[in-house]
Amino acid sequence: MMLELFVYSTLKIDCPKALRNLLAVIRMLWPDGCVGVKEIDRKSPKFWDDCIDEFLRYYTWDPIFATEDEARASILVVLRDKLRRALADDKKRADKQIKDGGTYLQHRPLYMKPGVWSRIAEYWNSEGFKKKSAAGQNARKAVKLPHTSGARSFDRRRRDYVQKHGKPNTLVVYKDCHTLKNKDKLGQWITEAAKDIIVSVHTA
Repeated sequence: MMLELFVYSTLKIDCPKALRNLLAVIRMLWPDGCVGVKEIDRKSPKFWDDCIDEFLRYYTWDPIFATEDEARASILVVLRDKLRRALADDKKRADKQIKDGGTYLQHRPLYMKPGVWSRIAEYWNSEGFKKKSAAGQNARKAVKLPHTSGARSFDRRRRDYVQKHGKPNTLVVYKDCHTLKNKDKLGQWITEAAKDIIVSVHTA
């Protein structure tokens, strides 16, 4: 089979089809009994190399711009981020579904292996996860300058921006993290203090 070339730079694979296939590889090889990145690092670290090897059966990179080690390192960064996002998206979908009844375990997506999903459902129902989630919500409410980035760090938001648009724009990322996302208040500043900071930057 002819290998497809993917264009990549640090923290970025600029090929939507390649990114979709990378997610498919993650779901196919996701090890049973592992919830997320940290647990995979601890219990099944070979998973990352297996995913990269499978991905590189169908895709390659331009050797003019990167060595094999550099390409694999960039794929690994994207892999870890993709897995985190996939898990967060699955949680959001499952939360919506169980509002109409049922449990996490009963709402397994067809693309998720039963052995993986059962462990994830168990984790989401655990007291440890609930306490961690509640602590995160309380911490975000307690900050002097609240933000709308949710559980994602500002660095994570910056990486997201880099993946989509290339070179990061600090002001754009700041605005994304401090404006409301709901339809009736879309784009409004979360606080006047957040707005004042951006105004002071522009007028400095």
